[in-house]
Amino acid sequence: MADPIPASRRPFAVLLALTSIVGLGTAVFTSPQFRSSVDVIAVDVQVMDREGNPVGPLEAKSFDVSINKQKRKVASAQFIRHAWVESPDAKSPSAISGPLSQRETMPGGGRTFIVAIDNGSFDVGTGREAVKAVQGFLAHLETEDRIGVFVYPTGIWIAPTTERAPVRARLSTIIGERQPLRSYYNLTAAEIVDITAQATNPNSFLNAVRGGNDPATENLDPVRMVQRRECNADPNCLARIYAEGMELAVRLEAQTQASLDGLAALMQRLADIPGRKAVIVVSAGVLVSDRLDGRPDIGTQGKTLGQTAARANATVYTLHIDSTSWTTGKAQSRGAGSSEHGRERAMFGMFLDQFSSAAGGQRIYVPVGGGDFGFDRVLRESSAYYLLGVEPSETDRDGKPRELKVKVKQPGVTVRSRQWVLVPARER
Repeated sequence: MADPIPASRRPFAVLLALTSIVGLGTAVFTSPQFRSSVDVIAVDVQVMDREGNPVGPLEAKSFDVSINKQKRKVASAQFIRHAWVESPDAKSPSAISGPLSQRETMPGGGRTFIVAIDNGSFDVGTGREAVKAVQGFLAHLETEDRIGVFVYPTGIWIAPTTERAPVRARLSTIIGERQPLRSYYNLTAAEIVDITAQATNPNSFLNAVRGGNDPATENLDPVRMVQRRECNADPNCLARIYAEGMELAVRLEAQTQASLDGLAALMQRLADIPGRKAVIVVSAGVLVSDRLDGRPDIGTQGKTLGQTAARANATVYTLHIDSTSWTTGKAQSRGAGSSEHGRERAMFGMFLDQFSSAAGGQRIYVPVGGGDFGFDRVLRESSAYYLLGVEPSETDRDGKPRELKVKVKQPGVTVRSRQWVLVPARER
């Protein structure tokens, strides 16, 4: 009797038939035609060369997978190819080319992309370059690829579609909505963070008022540093600088929380969309304190959102459009030092980096322009991935987020996978 499954697709079909598959956040199902004493979970992984081109196909023995730091057996590895890409390096042996092998499949049906624009992070009128880059991204998608758009914090939503016209029309209306902060004392983001940490700063001018400050180190106090720059002859401005810093911190916290709430709302929407999804977050940055006692402090929200992305079967990339020169007036004209700019870039990118990594993607820093090169990178990386069949232990089966790590026994490659996996408990 003839085999109805082509040889090039047989391994993928067997994986689906013989196992219970848990896509990260998807439903569990078993095939009624086959039975097996071993259940596996499906873990999707991207393996790329230095240019972002998928590397493959690799065998199951090339992968090491651990759940909660305990090694798990990789029963199978299927290379799933969605699109053909050309490597910038024609000599690269890792570039995808040639016919399908027996360990790879091209399922068809297209990919699902969601472009999430953090409109509240862009000053009014400054989001056009990023939108132009998104428009260029649309032009390079495959015909069957679906594209959705989410604009937050307003919550504008276009469900994934193969139609490009409504997406382009909506994008044309996005210009940014953040109102720039006005600071009488020209405070930078780094200075505001430092001022909010005054309560636990032993060099604080607040302690000097109480008589507990060390005069030898009081010059390290950020409030006194601003005083020397802005109002050195007025000792009474110390309290006013501190008050303004605390007031601006409240407003910055509101902006940060609006971005986090927008992403949480997006993850909830994605949970209702079946299949694997690539999310591209376009943001001018989300300010997070780099001091334990500073503000804005988001606690564990980055970790929680990464776990939510795992449930939604979403891989998240972020295009971080540089926003460090957000102040106005003398703070810009005098030019902050490179160390201050570097620190602010890190604070605006810290959450984006953590969230993207937890969700299997990466933060792509865009110093100028709208990030066309970042969208090109996402297209290359998303053109193919691996679906691993991994055997979990019974202790993994509790439906709770567990730490996931995937390594590849091949030098010179980059591996991306989500940092969390959820294995539903067995039905009783």
